[in-house]
Amino acid sequence: MPSDSQVRVLYVGGTGRSGSTVVANALGALDDAVSVGEVRYLWERGITENRLCGCGQRFANCPFWQQVLDTAYGTDVPNAHEVHRRLTEVTQLRTLPGFLRSPAEASQAPADLADVLRPLYAAIATVSGASLVVDSSKLPTYAGVLAGVDGLTLDVVHLVRDPRAAAFSWKRTKEQPDRGRPGLMEQRGVVKSSVLWTAWNAGLERAWRRSPHYTRVRYETFAAHPAETIALLADFVGHTGADRVVDDEGRLHLPPNHTVAGNPARMSAGPTPVRLDNEWATAMNRREVRVVSGLTAPLLGRYGYPRAVGAPDQED
Repeated sequence: MPSDSQVRVLYVGGTGRSGSTVVANALGALDDAVSVGEVRYLWERGITENRLCGCGQRFANCPFWQQVLDTAYGTDVPNAHEVHRRLTEVTQLRTLPGFLRSPAEASQAPADLADVLRPLYAAIATVSGASLVVDSSKLPTYAGVLAGVDGLTLDVVHLVRDPRAAAFSWKRTKEQPDRGRPGLMEQRGVVKSSVLWTAWNAGLERAWRRSPHYTRVRYETFAAHPAETIALLADFVGHTGADRVVDDEGRLHLPPNHTVAGNPARMSAGPTPVRLDNEWATAMNRREVRVVSGLTAPLLGRYGYPRAVGAPDQED
């Protein structure tokens, strides 16, 4: 657990369908680290909807999260509906320009949210016994909120995936098992996913790129070279154990987790193959590929992706 009052948070930022769940859980397998999923959704999907924790139990029945809430708030747990409403209000896309007016590390969180989030992350560190809390909430605006909470120290891993692969994933019909009943994950059209890909990635980079607490990695690089990528990220945060995360066959060895939200892959533990899904290159509608390529063109070259329609770049 932390040796002082500061709680270190390793924030995996970017956009949805970028592989953040598996990357965050791999980072949570480092020594003295814990991956807890998308904490910004704790209030809605955890407390209100009582979805499944990564351990397989309902949130209300998970000893880890119940101990976290008790440690953070005692019998006075904040109103989950109100906290979720405030977080949504403060982190939606239209608030992004406000976070970009000053360096991310100079931001200040709204006092009411700081009072809620400060004890929450401290309790996660205390209950887990870890000195590094891995949060895969992704949104740059939520990263801005956390950066403005006294008592938290943020390191940001900016995870980028080819926007055409992400858009293809958003259009797929996928089961959402963490409800504990039949249900589907959210789907988005290619225009919406492309606009958000550009806005969130550009916003996160602009806010953090000058900070020594920021690094960027492509999901394609991680999938092609998982051992090397995890080792680099472990060095970035100064943690050991990277050699145990990936075996000689390139499989991740993921510990059981208490992730509160994220891709259904979070429900898995143990030896986990890393797969680069490039199905979009042959299965995605060519017109939609051109739409995504056009809408994301300003950042494609910057992040090392080909602009022309065709087979995707697979690794750095």
